[in-house]
Amino acid sequence: MNAPAQPIRLHRVLLSGHSHRVALFLSLLGLPYEPIDVDFAGGEHQRAPFLRINRFGQVPVIQDGDVTLADSNAILVYLAGRYGQGR
Repeated sequence: MNAPAQPIRLHRVLLSGHSHRVALFLSLLGLPYEPIDVDFAGGEHQRAPFLRINRFGQVPVIQDGDVTLADSNAILVYLAGRYGQGR
């Protein structure tokens, strides 16, 4: 398996099922990742630093090198295609 050069950054909200499924899939693939908790209740997802990552202000978001991707389904498809090796 091609492991990423650096851990994948996962911007998440702990109570989000969509964030959980991405974290679970990263774990199942054995990929190193850095969880970054977004203060959703505090509105962090609507502030400029986060909106530069995802202009829609949604979580989860992953950053894998030069690839930034939102939407949990798109993230799962990306991870499977990039790191799943047909599994």
